[in-house]
This record gives sequence, structure tokens and C-alpha cells, in this order.
Amino acid sequence: MKKIMLFVSAVAVGLLFAGCVSVEAVQGSDLNGEGIANTGTPVAHINAQNWGIYLFSIPLLTGATDTPGSIAVLKDTVNVESMIPVVTARSRALKATKTLDLASQFSVGGFIFYTRSINVSANAVR
Repeated sequence: MKKIMLFVSAVAVGLLFAGCVSVEAVQGSDLNGEGIANTGTPVAHINAQNWGIYLFSIPLLTGATDTPGSIAVLKDTVNVESMIPVVTARSRALKATKTLDLASQFSVGGFIFYTRSINVSANAVR
């Protein structure tokens, strides 16, 4: 019985702190008239974040890049390859013709159970 309670508690904590993808865009007047690109008309600065919980190198709970805000189970989505389509999709949704100045930051913390996080940003331009 104690093992079952421990397992249920671990699952509950895992779901509470599970990975998530978030995408934010700063547009228009919030750019303070800054030219975020050398050519074209600035549309927005886009920032996408994702993080997840891993056991050694096995992804347990990560953010679902195909549906931001959802959880992916046993999928390694905390990487640049998974996040670039999220950023470019938001850029396209904002009617931008180019996504420029892509930058990413990756971090890892923990020992046996650890977290990975990635932050990808870019400028959307027409």
C-alpha cells in the first residue's frame, strides 16, 4: 500500500510540475519603434519556451510542441529541432514573411531526475 501511495504521489507531483510550451509575441507599439530588422517592416519579437522532466536521458513529461500548453509523455521535445517550428508557425500566424535573428538558450539541472529547458526567440518581419 505504501508503494502505491508513493507512486501516486510521484505521478501527482510530476503532473503538477510537468513540462509546458509557451509562446509569446511582442507586437506594434510595444516595440517602442525599434527596428528589429535591417530590412522590412517589424511585425513582432517572438519568444518560445519549453521544459520537461527527465530520468537520466529518458524524457518523462515535456511540453508538447504540436499543441502548446499541453504535456507530451515520453517524447523528447526540449530541443532546438522541436522548437523552431513553434516559433516559425507563430511568425506565419502573424502574417510575417520572414523570421530573422533566431537565438536559443538551453539549460539542464538535476542529477537522476532532472529538468531541461530551452528558450528560442526570433524577430518576425514583413
